[in-house]
Amino acid sequence: MTEPARRTLLLAAAAAGFGAAGCTSDGGDHTDRGLGGGGEPGATASAGASSSDTPAPSRGPRGTPTIPPEPPLPAPSPWPLARTEVEPRAKGAAVRLLEALGTWPRGQQGPGPARERARNRGVPPAGAAHLVARAAPLLTPAPEATVRVIAAQYGGLAGDHASVLVPLRQWRRAADGSVEDGGATVDVRLTRAPSGWQVCDLHPSRPGRPLARPGALIRRTVTHDHIHLPPAADADIRAGHLHPAPLRALLTLAESYDIDVSVVHTGHPRNVFGTSRLSDHTRMRAFDVWAVNGRPVSDPTTPHALIDGFMRAAARAGAYRVGGPRLLGRGGEVFFTDRAHRDHLHMAFDSDE
Repeated sequence: MTEPARRTLLLAAAAAGFGAAGCTSDGGDHTDRGLGGGGEPGATASAGASSSDTPAPSRGPRGTPTIPPEPPLPAPSPWPLARTEVEPRAKGAAVRLLEALGTWPRGQQGPGPARERARNRGVPPAGAAHLVARAAPLLTPAPEATVRVIAAQYGGLAGDHASVLVPLRQWRRAADGSVEDGGATVDVRLTRAPSGWQVCDLHPSRPGRPLARPGALIRRTVTHDHIHLPPAADADIRAGHLHPAPLRALLTLAESYDIDVSVVHTGHPRNVFGTSRLSDHTRMRAFDVWAVNGRPVSDPTTPHALIDGFMRAAARAGAYRVGGPRLLGRGGEVFFTDRAHRDHLHMAFDSDE
């Protein structure tokens, strides 16, 4: 099965306004050079034809040049929202705004049309200007673009404040007519108002440059058939933004499971949400998983034995903290659960080696 088809099946399995004020922030849009350095905006890898691959115009019956048609962009596909979510309206507000900002037809590129798309999602003018400025990595100039959300998980829930982490893929039309394939992970901050959850800030991922000479652990991880990485997580690992212990654990787990990773380093809140404690993701010692063997963690039909078995296997692989939708055994110092971890698995390690 091709990767796009497999993604479509996973998203189908998951199915079952606004202002800039009052939003808490822990500096979640920090640029961390980590082990790889660079601090550049998230790298995009072209999946379409490069300019050198574009065929030369052919000749018609009377010698007139005929220009080959441009390859189409993937069609928009709204991410399915499940009513069984802990805070479905928070996820809905986050996901639908990013889909609107990162998708546009020909003639609708630029910040002006983006602000209009935000206003069409219920964002007031001042809030629209702020959010469009924050969404710059999704608004790289291009004649047209399409965003598809890969997953949406809670980065934290604390009273009337929430963080929703959204890994997404974006296809853009290049100047030569080819299709560029990239993406990002966005930490969407929301506040609860009388009218419902409102997006108040965006913190897009900003991975560094890929290492010139990545080690064997990195090469094996990013090319493994059973480890599926969204663009920002892939870029984080290639930049050295994940220490060896979690990389080795991923490879060990991939011997028995098919793993859909959601977040590694950038695009995650800097601190544990609602606290002043530095996150293990910021320390480059953690990764999150949104689906195991093609079964989303948030789907109530996903077998408990599958998810619980994966969590126990992660602990055996060296994780010192494992979070998920249920508390395993007596919990203790290793396993934990809370409202924010009912839709993903969190594996953290206490070693840099």
